[in-house]
Amino acid sequence: MKQFIEGVFTLLAVLFDKVPLLNKLSGYRTVLGFLGLAVVSVLKMKGIGSDELLTSLQIGFTALSALALNSKGRE
Repeated sequence: MKQFIEGVFTLLAVLFDKVPLLNKLSGYRTVLGFLGLAVVSVLKMKGIGSDELLTSLQIGFTALSALALNSKGRE
């Protein structure tokens, strides 16, 4: 089971590294994800934008950060 889970995470890391624009920003992907989350949080606190859109952006930036952290340090 451990090998299966490790294989899934390795596959996700390899696929994430093949995204055309993001592979050139390999050192800054996590930072971009966290900055996006910060901007979305400020917009939510100020009440700017629709709640559905901000929630979708928050999920997207969280996924970007998670995938960037997963692929960091893997070959």
